[in-house]
Amino acid sequence: MSLNARKIKTTSIGGGSKQDPIAVGAYPARVVQVLDLGLQAQRPYQGKEKPPVHEIMLTYELTDEFCLDDDGNEDAEKPRWISENFPLYSLEADLAKSTKRYFSLDPDEVHGGDFTALIDTPCMVTVTQREHADKIYNNVGSISGMRPKDAARCPELVNPPKVFLLDEPDLTIFGSLPQWMQDKIKGNLEYAGSALDTALAGGSAKPEAKEDEAPKKAAKKPVVETDKEDW
Repeated sequence: MSLNARKIKTTSIGGGSKQDPIAVGAYPARVVQVLDLGLQAQRPYQGKEKPPVHEIMLTYELTDEFCLDDDGNEDAEKPRWISENFPLYSLEADLAKSTKRYFSLDPDEVHGGDFTALIDTPCMVTVTQREHADKIYNNVGSISGMRPKDAARCPELVNPPKVFLLDEPDLTIFGSLPQWMQDKIKGNLEYAGSALDTALAGGSAKPEAKEDEAPKKAAKKPVVETDKEDW
């Protein structure tokens, strides 16, 4: 499945060392990661079962917040990352988080609903906090676009961007993800027999060409190095 929200049928909606949470506020960032999580089971709502939904994950690299080293100093090579995952709905679903996120990053729909094309986009991330089991966690509250002059001054990504698609799985990227994230992707309800399942088993993730078809020349993929991230 592609991650293009214009190609989805309209539907109703309903690694690193431990770092302290950052303060609530708006932070400049760039989209550094777009991951296809596949068809995921949903938690029951008010005692009623909810149907599974295709989910994606977006990760934002903050441009002015960095992980601290063992001495408590900021490491400029390790910017803070914050992620969120949500169901992917058609852009016709006005109230869907995926729709709000997409139009925050591409208000003029230049990329035609394609989330993968939003990689490296400058934005403002509003970070919130929540408490669970006596611990404080950061969450993404909202996303907004940057003014053009601010976007022009926004620092470049420190880490290589990552895009992962289940239909065209890049095992280099998949292997660079934290184990819990790999497990979540492999736990999707359509994993068995998928291109990723086949590729991890040592087979080819690409369908074989028919005998009467000339094989298409594959475009070379850039090598993506394992990044230095704060999970």
